[in-house]
Amino acid sequence: MIGDPALLDILEAPGPLDVETVIARCVEQKGRLVEADEFDTGARQLLNLGHTIGHGVEACSGYAISHGKAVAIGMVLITRAAVHFGLCPAAVLPRLQALLEAYRLPQSTEYSAQALYTKTLSDKKRSGDALSLVVPTAWGESRLHSVPVASLLSWIEKGLQA
Repeated sequence: MIGDPALLDILEAPGPLDVETVIARCVEQKGRLVEADEFDTGARQLLNLGHTIGHGVEACSGYAISHGKAVAIGMVLITRAAVHFGLCPAAVLPRLQALLEAYRLPQSTEYSAQALYTKTLSDKKRSGDALSLVVPTAWGESRLHSVPVASLLSWIEKGLQA
């Protein structure tokens, strides 16, 4: 979702998954981002798609929900919010949900927006009164979007709306 729509096409394709190809593409993409941003101050942060809200889900669950499942939930919530705020085409959300469903990953949480917000306030991507969110802008494309910490609750609320 952060910059390789062809990889998403591979994941969506019917039939057996070529796991080696998927892993190789993921390692290649991560390697490019880390090499280009050694100190995690720019493009490398794209690797955090779904993590801000996902970490809130993990913390609210007392870490009973695994990191990967929490990030999947976070991806759906941030995508739904991005659609609401006009930063992402509406067609991206159901496609992401179908892909996560195909791989049996969760897409929702019972935790309240306030509970998630409280847990996300200590996120490492926070810089003073702003937080850098990774926001999908198209299928397989994302960008960094700085939001005031005070606006994060609104993002989470929009993400939770079904």
